[in-house]
Amino acid sequence: MKKAKNESIIIARHINTFLNEYVPSQKILSSHTLKSYQYALSLYIGFLETKKGISAEHLCGGCFSRNIIEEWLQWLMELRGCSPETCNNRLASLRAFLKYLGNREILLLYLFEDATRIPRKKEIHKKIKGMRKKQYMCCYRLRIYPQKQGEGI
Repeated sequence: MKKAKNESIIIARHINTFLNEYVPSQKILSSHTLKSYQYALSLYIGFLETKKGISAEHLCGGCFSRNIIEEWLQWLMELRGCSPETCNNRLASLRAFLKYLGNREILLLYLFEDATRIPRKKEIHKKIKGMRKKQYMCCYRLRIYPQKQGEGI
């Protein structure tokens, strides 16, 4: 095992503090948000290791550059088959971490600023199908609509 560099130790400690102290302390966030942040960061670090050849011992500010984040988003869409909505969620999680990191390490604040300039993926809005008027009237005539508990048809 190679010796970790100073910057990688600092980033690793901030990832740990972010996930184990900062995110849980935010009362508005649910446990699902924490899991989403954890998963996004583990996906990103996994991408760095497998596709970029950057091990955890060599994490540095450059690992979170705009170009690498954009490549990661492409990788999520093309190789992992993630939807634009999912990519946007992963990007938001990474941005939240980079904002936290920039607030703690002023020299790394530029990473958050660069990440905010990455455009969100265009989401595909699915058309919602509702009941047609004939279907609604049929249900209404048959009295098939939400009932109070204990009422019969």
